[in-house]
Amino acid sequence: MKNKFYLFLLLFLLLPQTAYPQFSGTKLEELQAKLDSVITPMISRGVTVSAKVMHADYNKVMYEYQPEVKVIPASITKLITSACAFSKLGQSYNIPTVVYTDDNNITDGVVNGNIYLKGFGDPDLNTSDIERLAEIIVSNNIKEITGNIVADESYFDDNYKGLSGYYKGDTGPSYWPYVNALPLNKNEGVSNPATYAAGILSADLTAAGVIVGGVVISGVTPKASKELAQISHSIFDVLSFMNKTSDNHSAITMFKLLGAKYKSNPGTLEEGQEVIESFLTEIGVNRYAFEILEGSGLTRYNQVSADVYMKLLKYMYDDRFLFDYFFNSLAIAGKDGTIRNRMIGTEAEGNVHAKTGTLNGVSALTGYCIDRDSEILIFFIVMNGSGASTNSMRSVQDEFCIQLAEFSRK
Repeated sequence: MKNKFYLFLLLFLLLPQTAYPQFSGTKLEELQAKLDSVITPMISRGVTVSAKVMHADYNKVMYEYQPEVKVIPASITKLITSACAFSKLGQSYNIPTVVYTDDNNITDGVVNGNIYLKGFGDPDLNTSDIERLAEIIVSNNIKEITGNIVADESYFDDNYKGLSGYYKGDTGPSYWPYVNALPLNKNEGVSNPATYAAGILSADLTAAGVIVGGVVISGVTPKASKELAQISHSIFDVLSFMNKTSDNHSAITMFKLLGAKYKSNPGTLEEGQEVIESFLTEIGVNRYAFEILEGSGLTRYNQVSADVYMKLLKYMYDDRFLFDYFFNSLAIAGKDGTIRNRMIGTEAEGNVHAKTGTLNGVSALTGYCIDRDSEILIFFIVMNGSGASTNSMRSVQDEFCIQLAEFSRK
């Protein structure tokens, strides 16, 4: 038995080692020295910097600086929201908006009762969608509605402005979007988007020749109601818009949607927080490494460490069903989204898929970088502090990514 063991060991040592990546040595040390020199100017200005780089395939930490320090993440919080949404809901999920009626028999073309426009938290619902709902109703040979058009936003609570004004010294109220379960056109420019959407539906039906006997009111859809029409947007379209443009309204809406779907409705920030906490701990993130109070990153009371994003981005990378969707939902350096004007003309252009984060005194960038070996590196670089301008912090992040894109271990 002992001879067999030594024979096995000898054969193992003699086998070609090309299948095992070489990360140690001069090239990695050179990369580490370059990354040190990139972030040093920020450190010298008193800015708190946390950074980490890991090889996606081999789980090898290639660089780190203060990875355990908790920092304000700003809008890179949206990566947590989108990863959780993709994982929980699946890549084929569609977010619906539904029209119901409390009349059980509409074969005569008359709705003897109300119709209910119920939202389920589609942040991309727009005027054209309402028009399409009206067309579907008309296509069902509906000629008259004797009752009211009821706007139902009960899938979420009525805390429309999130954490605005909740914490002293937090992001100002003007930055917080109006979030409800039945939004319309990002809720811009109207005081009550739910009833406004129902009003448009009523007007579209009237324009199509349907007699509407009642008025537009707010209310809740009865449980036994029958579906008349439905419109939806795919989760990929919703999350791609959210990540590429860093849309706060979409992120907080999705945060509440997760709470409503997986805890109870009406969905609340607190329930969304519980879903996010469960998701992160399930994928191996230490509960003491983060505090996520809402899904957009607007609050300065969100906190994360680098390891949160290493585990999150690695988890998504390893999911062969979800990764392409998640990867393609991110902004691409020099191409689109919030980094469309960054890293242009460098090796990082087109090779960095990432999420930005910006608040006063906060600048963050995290995501994936394809290096010269066509291998994917996971990176995280966040800066907190008023010792440097946003532009200078972004320049450091760009150079950080350029060094990664230029790296080859071969």
